[in-house]
This record gives sequence, C-alpha cells and structure tokens, in this order.
Amino acid sequence: MHTHDLFPASATFFFIVIALSTLVQFPVPSVHAAEDEQYLNCSETFSCAGISGLGYPLWGSPNRSEYCGHPAFELNCSGDAPQLNVADMFYRVLEINGAAAARSLRIARLDYWNTTCPATYDNTTTDSSTLFSRTTAATTNLTLYYHCPIISISPLLPQPADGFSFTCAGDAKGFTNYYSSSSTASTINSLLGLCENNVNVPVSTEAVSNLTTEDALKEAIDGGFTVGWNANNSLCDRCNGSGGQCGFNISTNAFACLCKTGSFPETCGSDGKYPFR
Repeated sequence: MHTHDLFPASATFFFIVIALSTLVQFPVPSVHAAEDEQYLNCSETFSCAGISGLGYPLWGSPNRSEYCGHPAFELNCSGDAPQLNVADMFYRVLEINGAAAARSLRIARLDYWNTTCPATYDNTTTDSSTLFSRTTAATTNLTLYYHCPIISISPLLPQPADGFSFTCAGDAKGFTNYYSSSSTASTINSLLGLCENNVNVPVSTEAVSNLTTEDALKEAIDGGFTVGWNANNSLCDRCNGSGGQCGFNISTNAFACLCKTGSFPETCGSDGKYPFR
C-alpha cells in the first residue's frame, strides 16, 4: 500500500512562509538584553575617592556609566575627594546624602581649598544653576574683600579690626583684605567700596559664630556648605516605585527609567509607553 506524507513538501513550505511573515510583522525585541545590562549595572552602588554607596544622579568614569546618572552630576574620582563641576567651577564633595528626603551634597570650593587667596576672584556658581538649591537657615554668605586700603578703612571697622582681616602673599604695602558675613554686612560692607575685588563664598551658618581668626576663616570655607539637588527627582521617585532604576537616555537627552525589560521614559511598563530603543 502506498503511504502518503502527512505534510507534503508544498505544505511544509507554506507553513515556513507563514512563520517568517509573522516574525516580520511582530519582531522579537532585541533591546532587552542591552537594557537589562543597563538595569543591572545601575542597580549597584559605586564608590568615588573614598565615598561609597553612591547612586543616581551621580556618575563618573570608569566607576559608573553615564547612563546611570545625570550629565550635570559627573564626579572626578581621581583625587583624595570627589570633585564636581558646576557652571565651570570645581567643588570638592565632602559629604553625600542620597536619601529621598535629603538629596543633598556638602561641597567646598576647590579654588579656596586651604587658602583664602585664590588665583582669580569668582563668585560661587551654584546659585546660577537650577539643579541646586541652598537652605537659607543652614548657609551664610561670606563676602571676602581684596586689596583694600588700610588707612581709609581700618579705623572705621568694628574693633578689633584684625578680627575681620586676612592677608595674602601678594598684598601691596598699605593694603589688606577683609571679610564679612551677612550678620555683619550692614555694619561694614558700606565701608569697603574702595576694595578692588569682592567674592561671595557660602559657608555653614554654624561656622560663622567663630570667625575671629584667619585660621577660623579657612576652616569655615573648607567645611563647605550644603546644597540640595533636583535631577528629575519626581520622575526618579516614580521610576523607583515601579521597580526601575533612575538613569539617563544619552540619545534623547532625557530622563530614563531603566527596567528589567527595557528603558522607559518615566516608569516601568507604563500604559502607552514603550522602550526607547
């Protein structure tokens, strides 16, 4: 008896064509493996110049990939403390609090580190960035005045006048430098209009009460000041709540929620949202 094949060659070919056309219409996502790698990488904390347990929005090569952070929060980890560039001014990062209720950095100006006489006279840049905010009660602005004529100013200052003065190596004869805080500003700032330069440097309000010597002035500046950050904080909270890790899509220059199944604009698996790529 002649035996017939259950699936002739023509039928087998027909099924293969149908299967291939289905794959063309509904391609299997190729993004998941790459995105899963980003999710796993950003799930781990990293260390930078002696500070550990760091995460979004901070990053810094080679310790942390850019997609795990925010472009403005790149850390330089090559020195004895992390360094952060804010509007072309470098700051030493002394302390980091990444808790959702805090999200703050304690930073000190690098150009004023262990000195009150920087090479150039530039005001602090954190005020010009919308990413950072200062708590008014916790921070006081010091104003440092440079190259001031002693004979015109010193007799008019609160005594002892040396409690408000400091020296620099390049001071010319008959000139010195002064500082004031917001608490003494109304008393002496109006007397310092003859000084060539003045610079605003934020310090901890707590440190201001002991500014009676030049060493105390240096310690106050080196102690830094605290700023809060806003790096898509509300989006990050929503992303974390959906099981994702906060990150950044370099291609679209926008926040990214890195998830087990891909990278999404806001939250993992949001209705109407699809992976970036």
